[in-house]
Amino acid sequence: MMQINIGGRTVGEGQPAYIVAEIGFNHEGDMDLAVRMIEAAAQAGVDAVKFQTYRAADLVLESVVHYNVIKHGELSLEDHRLLAQAARDNGVAFFSTPYGMESVDLLEQVGVPAYKVASMDLTNLPLLRHIAATGKPMIVSTGMATIGEISEAVETIRAAGNDQIILLHCISKYPTPPRDANLRIIPLLRETFGVPVGYSDHVLGNTIALAAVALGACVIEKHFTVDKTLPGPDHSISADPQEMAQLVQDVRTIEEGLGSREAIFRRPDREEAVRFRRGLFARVDIPAGTVITEEMVKCVRPERGLQPKYREWVIGRTAQVTIHKEEPLTWERL
Repeated sequence: MMQINIGGRTVGEGQPAYIVAEIGFNHEGDMDLAVRMIEAAAQAGVDAVKFQTYRAADLVLESVVHYNVIKHGELSLEDHRLLAQAARDNGVAFFSTPYGMESVDLLEQVGVPAYKVASMDLTNLPLLRHIAATGKPMIVSTGMATIGEISEAVETIRAAGNDQIILLHCISKYPTPPRDANLRIIPLLRETFGVPVGYSDHVLGNTIALAAVALGACVIEKHFTVDKTLPGPDHSISADPQEMAQLVQDVRTIEEGLGSREAIFRRPDREEAVRFRRGLFARVDIPAGTVITEEMVKCVRPERGLQPKYREWVIGRTAQVTIHKEEPLTWERL
């Protein structure tokens, strides 16, 4: 199933890349900031904004050093509804990463068009089954995973009756050094599992994400913030509005450039052949009845008369009519 429908938008093979602004918990519970982020992401031209849905106590131990940071990012049902409406008002899709079964149930009340599965939960098979049971598309990150773990996750989702799977190649390092991105995994995953494959980018800048599109990534997920200097662990590695807008613009330019394989049969430059290719011409006046020698022929632009590949055939032939200097050599004249 190489194409998936997310909220009326077809995602997958032959379609424009689906660009997701991963706001995550960069808002830290500030709804005004969260709405500003949605507005800025929409203005940058993304297709969707993505948040994270959880209860901190169900996600990490309370003794973990960043527990309070994570807790500040908790969102209530009403918060989700407010953000979903803000996304609709700004013309982008809204969905989230649920970190527990109750979070899935909450998001079902909100009415999201798809679910994102975090890399950390690729091996959380009960959660995968619960999400799969909604029947909605699942965008599954593969950070830290072996090929066997990815296979088990895909099989689990399919066994639950859901074949709407998009895998995201992902390296769970923040930030990821370019040398570790290993983008050639993208076509490997696509060939191995027969599903659309995208890329969740943690490399600073846009270069690696753009290369992923060139390799066929159908989804690009990028962390997003309105200000890289805001407190919190993800702001510094996130794209700001200017970077995100540039990413969207450059992705669309790359897609235009990629075109299609079928273009080999309808080349847009075919009509330029006459102007740029060469033909065989008389270098001097050649009277009728003259045996043509190598010195009498030149191969120059534009493409008129015989093509260069017939040069050896022309040498030694007799001119049937007088061929004037710089006139093309043709079958009729020899």
